[in-house]
Amino acid sequence: MRMNKQIVVTDWIKEKPRLGTFLKLTLSSDERRILRGKRLTDCDQEIILQLPRGGKLNDGDILSTNESNFYVEIIAKTESLIEISSKSKLELIKTAYHLGNRHVEVEIEKDILLTKGDYVIENMLKNFNVDIVNIQKKFFPERGAHSHE
Repeated sequence: MRMNKQIVVTDWIKEKPRLGTFLKLTLSSDERRILRGKRLTDCDQEIILQLPRGGKLNDGDILSTNESNFYVEIIAKTESLIEISSKSKLELIKTAYHLGNRHVEVEIEKDILLTKGDYVIENMLKNFNVDIVNIQKKFFPERGAHSHE
């Protein structure tokens, strides 16, 4: 659905309304950090994000706009990732340390690490006793210790 009027996204809402028009906005992990500026929704509707500072955009968030009964739903984009696993928990911990030492974003799951696909990082990982697989998945990296959330 396209609208000719300028749509300004103003805040998060707690519960998804039963009625209304929902625009989907698919964003990468990097794009979900940016709370202000122009964006194009999945249906090519231009919107302007003017969200309060200090928040973050999460998969499934519903945002209110300056138009009544008009909402934006955030969808996390599927990204090219490296899935890292090992039979040795110690080797996986060492790998996580070296990735962090290079300020590489990492998503930590029970027995795997995930990071963005990058040939330099992939070459570095060959120095460890880990298995790597290139996958397509939504990426939810750990927030840094110095993030202001």
